[in-house]
Amino acid sequence: MQNNLLVNNPLIVEQNNLKLYVFKLSAEEIHNHFVVSRRLEDRDAGYQRIVKDKKIKEIVAYLSGKSSDSYPSILPSNILIALDNIEYNETKKELIIKDNESGYKGLIIDGQHRAKGGFEFNPKFELLVVAIGDLEPKHQARLFITINKTQTSLPASLYMDLISTTSDEDIRDNLDEEIISAEQKATEIIRDLNSNDESCLKDLIAMTGEENKKVSLSAIMPFVKEYINYTNGKFKGYSFNQQVQIFINYFNAIKVVFENDWEKGSVFKTTVLGGLIKSLGDVFDVTHTMHKDFKENSIIYVLAKIQENTLESLSSNLAGGVQAQANFSKIFTKLLKDSLKSDEKFGKIEL
Repeated sequence: MQNNLLVNNPLIVEQNNLKLYVFKLSAEEIHNHFVVSRRLEDRDAGYQRIVKDKKIKEIVAYLSGKSSDSYPSILPSNILIALDNIEYNETKKELIIKDNESGYKGLIIDGQHRAKGGFEFNPKFELLVVAIGDLEPKHQARLFITINKTQTSLPASLYMDLISTTSDEDIRDNLDEEIISAEQKATEIIRDLNSNDESCLKDLIAMTGEENKKVSLSAIMPFVKEYINYTNGKFKGYSFNQQVQIFINYFNAIKVVFENDWEKGSVFKTTVLGGLIKSLGDVFDVTHTMHKDFKENSIIYVLAKIQENTLESLSSNLAGGVQAQANFSKIFTKLLKDSLKSDEKFGKIEL
């Protein structure tokens, strides 16, 4: 005798003449009755072949409250399932889910990791299900591909911007404390660069990844975070306002010295921008050695030594990626230091 699943009073939604049934099932019911691959009918083998173990462990840890934060652990996103053999009793408002010829009830189209993670956390853990009935296998396969391969992920910049709202502390009241993460602090520095009237980057940074701006939060976050991290960040000993001012002064000086590159947009190319920020530490040291400060005019004096070179020309033939940014930084820094060797202000200090 078949072990049917009986669902009382499912919510029925109709989209493009296709019925969707909305209800709840335990993680155990999903695990025991549905598969993640029609080519691997053994449920465990299917999970082992398709899902990522690391992601499962992260979900279990999250649901177990073992994450670093103490926010409520829920999985509100639905599991999308294609049902193979169903009957719906209109009078009783009952959905009867039966086995197919292979002995299972359908295919998990989306939510494989959530289903497995919920099961390993607690088999009785309840999950929201949206089930599709009367969908041909070929259409199920196409839907699986569409959802799992082409769905839009959360923009990195939006994710980083949202991170700043996840702390129990009021971030803006604790910018000089280590109770907020370096990532959150770096986000606030970049937010100030994008809003401060003194900053040449004002309104040029896409904070959520959707705006049409010169540069995104995600593109410069790793560099800013490296400079202010609490372990070995070069500027970790400075206050938040001082850290913001360091970046403002640096970019303002770049805009003045490399005006043509700025106007052409060359500064905002990935290789150039990343390389320039990676060079900030060396420019800071050189400027401070010569002028005992890091004011905008002092930085301009230093950078002007190489202004006959365009940033675009320095980045030519460097391809792209992280290595290209590192190579640009090496070229830029060497050119700067070589140009200062004969400067009387710099004296005999070895570079």
